[in-house]
Amino acid sequence: MAEQINYYKVLGVPRNASRSEIKNAYRTLAKERHPDHAGGSETDFSRLQEAHAVLSDANRRQQHDQDLDLAHAADQLAGLNFDSLDDELSEKRRERESRGSGEGSSGPSLGERLRGRFRGRGDDAGGSDDRDERRGRGSGRSRAPQRRARWYEPHELDPDPVTWKTGAFSFFGAFFAFIVVGQLGLWATAPAQADLGVMVWTTALAPFLFVVYTLTGLLAAYFAYRAAGWGGMALVFIAALIVGGSGGPDGMTQFATAGIFFLLAVIYVGARRDRTTRRDRR
Repeated sequence: MAEQINYYKVLGVPRNASRSEIKNAYRTLAKERHPDHAGGSETDFSRLQEAHAVLSDANRRQQHDQDLDLAHAADQLAGLNFDSLDDELSEKRRERESRGSGEGSSGPSLGERLRGRFRGRGDDAGGSDDRDERRGRGSGRSRAPQRRARWYEPHELDPDPVTWKTGAFSFFGAFFAFIVVGQLGLWATAPAQADLGVMVWTTALAPFLFVVYTLTGLLAAYFAYRAAGWGGMALVFIAALIVGGSGGPDGMTQFATAGIFFLLAVIYVGARRDRTTRRDRR
């Protein structure tokens, strides 16, 4: 039976590793094992690339996990003594035949069927790209769906690096949001004699403006982080400074920055908690 390669061991990560951990492990090992690097190996580097390609794809990673479980089960069954089970079943068949059941038994024994099943499946444990593609296009049911980051777990989002497109989205989106809430703040804190017209209702927001500014900074930083990572969050901070320093209401920049730092604290605490949990499991 062909030996099943454990790509988690190739990258040196646990089976519950996140996409971010897999990516970081690959980048670190790729520098060490590149053929142009001292001590590098073309074979090891190729195996490393193959492991990263499989574990970075949700469908291929799911199939790899199933193949690992199947290989483990086959190894466990290989150590069992099927001969004694065959003898017991044969004895029971003879007893039934002797009682005149009239039902004979033909075909391979249970032990042979089990061995043949697991050997046949084990030979294909490595799989092929065609099989992965067929299963990826199959039904939506999944035996072991991959865990995806929830909206309240920003440390699991694993955003891509900032680009011109995502950077522009982060900056101008935050810039527009700060202009809107800044104008609301100016209306809400306008002198009593000011003619606000239909916007007179904004004066009711005056006691809660710090909440509005904080939430705006938090939400702008959250969506920017999802789109462009740390670079996007930095652009949100710059947008808050520009709007606040160009005639914005008092306190907007400070509270918007507080929202940004609150998101940073949530990401830090979540990542540290997950590292502690994984270390305890080991």
